[in-house]
Amino acid sequence: ILLLNRRGFARALQCPDCGYVAECPHCSLPMTYHATENRLICHMCGYRAVVPNRCPECRSDAILLEGYGTQKVEMVLQRCFPDARVRRVDADVTARKGALSAILHEFRGRRIDILLGTQMISKGLDFPGVTLVGVLNADLGLCIPDPRAAERTFQLLTQVAGRAGRGDVDGEVIIQTYSPQATAIQFARHHDTDGFAESELALRQQFAFPPFTHLAVLTVRSEQEELAQFSIATLYKRLRAALPPAVEITEPMPAPIAKAHGQFRFQCTIKSTSSRQVADTCSKEINSLHHGEEITVSLDIDAYSFL
Repeated sequence: ILLLNRRGFARALQCPDCGYVAECPHCSLPMTYHATENRLICHMCGYRAVVPNRCPECRSDAILLEGYGTQKVEMVLQRCFPDARVRRVDADVTARKGALSAILHEFRGRRIDILLGTQMISKGLDFPGVTLVGVLNADLGLCIPDPRAAERTFQLLTQVAGRAGRGDVDGEVIIQTYSPQATAIQFARHHDTDGFAESELALRQQFAFPPFTHLAVLTVRSEQEELAQFSIATLYKRLRAALPPAVEITEPMPAPIAKAHGQFRFQCTIKSTSSRQVADTCSKEINSLHHGEEITVSLDIDAYSFL
């Protein structure tokens, strides 16, 4: 089993001459090249675009596909192991009803030699014949601006590692990483759940992150960037005055994904020992402002995702 938590063929289309990157016009994300459709696709909103032959900015024909996804790895595997039966499992392949079950049935029947997939193959699979698991580019999850990035990476690695050696033959797990010193990688390497939990909890306590405090995310969205920015700035000033001094609230800033589905997004994060206090105060201030239909305000108490 090989795990790569990135679908598509190449993660971005980039011009080496001027630095242009093909981004989605509706989201602040590079579009991913999908070889099966020969299209650039935004994994946030689904927008599709034709692949240009030349750079739209400088007209250079040196435009390149950067990075790799499951489609490219599948192609490399077929080239390196021409006699092996390789199957790919990702959202593109399993969109058809029953496709995932059919592939896993083939794998269980040993009619597939190499199963390549995204995180959907990391847990719940019990195949005694699997003796080798490989994780490609394990650092992907560590680069996400989220307090739980290390936790999610450790969870994913230990889950997929558990797919190897479930039969009579011992299993082997190989992790490809640029950050072997990362705590999530090292503790996953030794399958040390208690050690990782102790280390991560100490770090979170030091910086007052959950579970030692409640962390809420206030997000304002609008198709008009200036309107969204003005609205969250107004909310921030009101909340600074209404919340007790012990409650921490960060200054407004663009969200990690600053634009999604055609809407600009700005955020504040709020730390408090009382989630009820944050919910009541924020709800009161949000409801007191007449935003209109152009503005959407959301408050996520004990947020699980910060993107």
